[in-house]
Amino acid sequence: VLLLDEPFGALDAQVRRELRRWLRDIHDATGYTTVFVTHDQEEALELADRVVVMSQGSIEQVGTADEIYD
Repeated sequence: VLLLDEPFGALDAQVRRELRRWLRDIHDATGYTTVFVTHDQEEALELADRVVVMSQGSIEQVGTADEIYD
């Protein structure tokens, strides 16, 4: 399991985009389960196979990026 808590928070936009691609490539190549904590919806929708939306410590929604976005 790879656990990442806001790993791209202090980086500029270009570096963030490059690292998102890199992280997705690693995930696809290894198949490791990855828990990625972010407040950035763009990151969540780009990287996640499944998304969990939480509010004040409670789970509000669980689904694919498309299900959550709709």
